[in-house]
This record gives sequence, structure tokens and C-alpha cells, in this order.
Amino acid sequence: MRKNKFKLIISILVAVLIILAGCIAIIYVGKKTLDEKTAQINELQYEIDSNKQVVYVAKKDISAGETLVVDENIMKQEIYTGLETDYYLPDESVGGVAVLDIRALEPIMSDMVTTLQVQQDTREYEIAVANLMTDQEEYDYVDVRVMFPTGEDYTVLSKKPVHNLIRDNCVFYSYLTEDEILRMASATIDAYTVTGTYIYTTRYVEPNLQEESVPNYVVRPEVIDLINSDPNILSIAKETLNLEARINLEQRLIGLSEDTLKAVSEGHGIADTAKRSAQLGVQYSANSEDSAEITDEAATENTEAATEGSSEETTTP
Repeated sequence: MRKNKFKLIISILVAVLIILAGCIAIIYVGKKTLDEKTAQINELQYEIDSNKQVVYVAKKDISAGETLVVDENIMKQEIYTGLETDYYLPDESVGGVAVLDIRALEPIMSDMVTTLQVQQDTREYEIAVANLMTDQEEYDYVDVRVMFPTGEDYTVLSKKPVHNLIRDNCVFYSYLTEDEILRMASATIDAYTVTGTYIYTTRYVEPNLQEESVPNYVVRPEVIDLINSDPNILSIAKETLNLEARINLEQRLIGLSEDTLKAVSEGHGIADTAKRSAQLGVQYSANSEDSAEITDEAATENTEAATEGSSEETTTP
């Protein structure tokens, strides 16, 4: 009897120990799991807090070409993002122009906006002599180029925004500095006085990623003189002021045959304002940088007429 009682006590003690061990194990595992979950929550909270940023967002729908103004069409708002701060619109770019449509409350990325660099001599300028792309669009960024009948192709204007586009008339407006205006005027005269010379635009594929090209068009000597004496010009690309390069170009143009000039003109479908010739109006000595001599009265008259009527004669939609 006493022996059975002892066995019962032992059995109860073993059961209690097993239960206690189970409870301890449960508590240990539970605490470990709880600690792990707490650590995960803290880690996620830290990640969330570290990705909290105050950025500019669109206050309303913004159309491409609109100027970004605080409290008018943009505002600051706190968002959660995994992107670096540099991806979003910085304070110094406020006042720039949207290059694409932005929806209301959409965070504004830095590549959605371009900053117009306005210099002292920047002016809005009508470009009516360039042959536009058939699908040219408002707010495109383009180079204006000139191609001569020799096949030589030069950049006249680099990375210019297209504004107030009238595609049917091949007219748009852009912002040009004084030296760019003179380069454009020189290219216009070339297009008028050299048969087969073609002014046209090329569009940037990704204007936010692509750097602007370097203008390399060599201007006419008359324009070089004007540039050198013009106090409005702040900076000039030296590549465009190479008199020797211009002399060599004109010698190559004068050497072209009438048949070649005609073929190039008809191939481009442009008006032959120079009557199948290269009426440059002046001749220069390749070994001298002296002032040019006027060699032909008719050529002089043609050059003067060019300044008055080039935009209507050379433009072809």
C-alpha cells in the first residue's frame, strides 16, 4: 500500500516536471519568436523612417511646357520612397519648365523638368527657314543643322526647345543668344545663295539624358566681322569663327558643277534661289585673312535679297 502510494507521488511529480518543462519550452520559444518579430518590426520601422522624404508633388495636373511655381501648381509633401533624394526635383530647379505631362499629386522627378538658362542676351526668336520633321511636336528639343550640296553637314543651333509650333508653315519659336542669332542668319544666307543647301531639324531622343551637341557651323566672313565688333555677344564658339575653314568651304562649293547642284536641289525638293550656282558674292584668298572683295554686282544684289526673303524661299513643309 505504501509502495503504491509512493509510486503515485513519483508519477505526479514526473507529470508536473514534464508540464513545467513544456511550459518553460513554450515560454522560451514564444519569447524568442516575439523577439524576432519585434526585431523585424523595428527593422521595418527604421527602413520606413529612413525612406521618408519631403518632395515636390504636382498640386494639380501639369501640362508639358508649364512653368513650375510653388503653391500654384506644385507643393511639398511627405512621401515614402526607396529612391535617393537626387532623383526628385531640387529647390534650385523650381521655376523650370515641365518636359512632359505630370498628374496631380504625382511626385516630380528631376528629369521631368528643364531649367531654361537665360543669359543677358537671350531672346525669343522665330525660326522659319528650317525644314521640320513630319512629326515635329511642341516642346521637342532639336538641333538646327545645315547641309551643303557637297554633303558637308554642320550644327548651327544646339538643343533648342520648340515653342509655338506651326508645323504646316514650318515655323516655330525658340530662345537664342546673340551669337546664335548671327549664326542662324549666316546659315539662312547660305541656304539662299547656294543651290542645294538644306536647313533642317533633328530631334533629341532623350533630351533629359543627352548632352547638347557642339555647334560647328563656320559662319560667313561678314558675320565673323560683325560678331567680333558686336558688344552684345558674351561668349562665342570659336569653331564657328574659323575664316580659313570658311574659305575652304566656299572653294569647294564654287567647284561644284551645275548638274550636281541641280541634282541636290531636286533631291531635297527645295526652291533653287541661287539658280543652280553657288552665288557667294565674294572671293577670298586662301593665304590671306584680308577683307573679302566683292566680285560680282549681281551676286551682291542676290545676297541683299537673301536677307529679305530667305525664310519664304527656303522653307518647305
